[in-house]
Amino acid sequence: MQTGDREGPASAQHGSIIEALARETGTELSHVKELYEHELAQLEANAKVRGFLSVLACRHVRMALRQTYARTN
Repeated sequence: MQTGDREGPASAQHGSIIEALARETGTELSHVKELYEHELAQLEANAKVRGFLSVLACRHVRMALRQTYARTN
């Protein structure tokens, strides 16, 4: 399931996280959204407890973007 398919408060939360990551890292919103949705889907596939998936997805995407930035500089 992609974040675009979600409704209600969870959708707003994911959108806010994606926007914050894009601002924080100076990365295009569409790229961050793609990375976040992919990471969240992978986490959801195996999760037994779903309460912190957005936190984990955010952390994983932030780390991936930092590694990409470090390699290019």
